[in-house]
Amino acid sequence: MGFTTYMIKKVLIYFSVLLATLTILYIFTFPILQEVIAKSINFQVAQFSQTLFKNAHNLNSTQIQIAVEKYRESLIAAYGLNQPIIDKYFIQMYNLMRFDFGTAYFLQAPSGSREVSSIIAYYLPNTILLFTTATIVFIVAGTIIGLLSAKSKFWEKVIAIIAVIHSSIPTWWLGFVLIAALAYAVKVFPPGGMTSVPPPKNPFDYGISVLYHMALPLITIFIVNVGGFAYIVRSLVTSIMKEDFVITAKARGLPASRILYRHVLRSGSPSIATQAILALAGSLGGSLTTEVVFEWPGVGLLTYVAITLNDLPVILGITYVLTIVLLLGLFLGELVYGLLDPRIKVGE
Repeated sequence: MGFTTYMIKKVLIYFSVLLATLTILYIFTFPILQEVIAKSINFQVAQFSQTLFKNAHNLNSTQIQIAVEKYRESLIAAYGLNQPIIDKYFIQMYNLMRFDFGTAYFLQAPSGSREVSSIIAYYLPNTILLFTTATIVFIVAGTIIGLLSAKSKFWEKVIAIIAVIHSSIPTWWLGFVLIAALAYAVKVFPPGGMTSVPPPKNPFDYGISVLYHMALPLITIFIVNVGGFAYIVRSLVTSIMKEDFVITAKARGLPASRILYRHVLRSGSPSIATQAILALAGSLGGSLTTEVVFEWPGVGLLTYVAITLNDLPVILGITYVLTIVLLLGLFLGELVYGLLDPRIKVGE
């Protein structure tokens, strides 16, 4: 009952936070959003008109014009442009929650669709493939390094120094250095892209090409982030090592490894899991600079191109999607924390 109550409270809290956050974004982007919606309606009406002229041979020009105007009015009503401000807010917020961000001005998905949701849906998996994989790697490595450093005063200090150095290195700068060293000087890895050109047609060869091209950016992300995550784990473990139950376990003569992995890690797992889920949620948004440096076709590179072309619908769509993703990540972190923390299960 404790966890059920906890989960219900968190659902209500995060749903309220989601609505509040999207409302703030809606207020600040209101004029631009109305412009985007109006242009999206004009684009859809133009497509509808062209379709009628091509296929509706039994209709004359007047009938086609009437049908086009009715279609325009239906779209205006669907997007709430002819409604009072309150009704407009609820209609447009509902559309945003359904990931209906209108039509891009210039960009389009490889399928030819100019729907913003389709464009983001094409690039988002590429970002997840690179950044989420790299995040999982540095979470696992950082957890192991952080646990091991807690057993030794020497490595505890070394990890602190490494964390400061790694966290101070800009990802884009390290990316340029590794490209110069490993792509051009030694020629071990390709300098950028997701696959070789032209892409292999065989699925197995295509997969190998993707893994080969993602190796260098993955190494870059790992180097920049592993030290910081290891330092977080080390700090959590060090604070738990001072707890009374750990001192009692040491007094009973339990092996240090058993105390660390069975008692300390279990107590620290909720906080470690929360940090891991936050990192995973952040990985879904990618990194603009990293993707630009390595020419990785993800959400970050899409954002850069959209800003360059001033493609407002795509920029707005990415902003709303990443906001929702971050809040979902925070919510999942809270749920995992509740599952791992025994105090919540018993209702404390």
